[in-house]
Amino acid sequence: MRSDKLWRELLVSNAPYILIVGGIAAASWLLEGLARRAPLIGRPVRWSVKIISALGFLIGILLMATALIAWWLMQSLDSLTQLLLIVTGIALFLKPIKDVRWASLIGFAAGCFCLGFVYFFYPLPDPIPILGISPNWIYAVIFLLPTLFVYLLFGFVEDLLSFIGAILSFRLVAITLGVLCIIQGILLLLDRSLLEFFAY
Repeated sequence: MRSDKLWRELLVSNAPYILIVGGIAAASWLLEGLARRAPLIGRPVRWSVKIISALGFLIGILLMATALIAWWLMQSLDSLTQLLLIVTGIALFLKPIKDVRWASLIGFAAGCFCLGFVYFFYPLPDPIPILGISPNWIYAVIFLLPTLFVYLLFGFVEDLLSFIGAILSFRLVAITLGVLCIIQGILLLLDRSLLEFFAY
């Protein structure tokens, strides 16, 4: 089986179901509240929603992958479906990591890598000729320079992603995206689309 056919069957052809699952994850807060009011099915529905919500990061990746593969294979997903897949996917992807200071982690890793590379492959003599100082000071500089450079480089991107994540994870925005995804997913199963209603 060709890879493009495999991806089409796995993701693109199941886009309505992926949209619905993504919508449930995005609107989990609202759905949990509604489930509490249902006396018989409320508990299992609430637990199902919690499980889907916990997998939101992976579901976000799935939504974005579906949109990108549909675009790459030039499949017949309408523009609204692709937009919902991408925006909701980004929202779910950024929600758990928007508060992680990954620029610091990447900077620290870069500093450790540079320090380890010099220390193990090009060790400095003790003391340093001409300068007459301990190599530990040079090692400290070798660690700090790439750490600060990478941190400053990725800091702006981190702040931008945190800002976008904060907006998309705002409850009203997340619920709106979730409800739209669920409605669009159901309509796609009926060979319809929300675009038909917006056209009027």
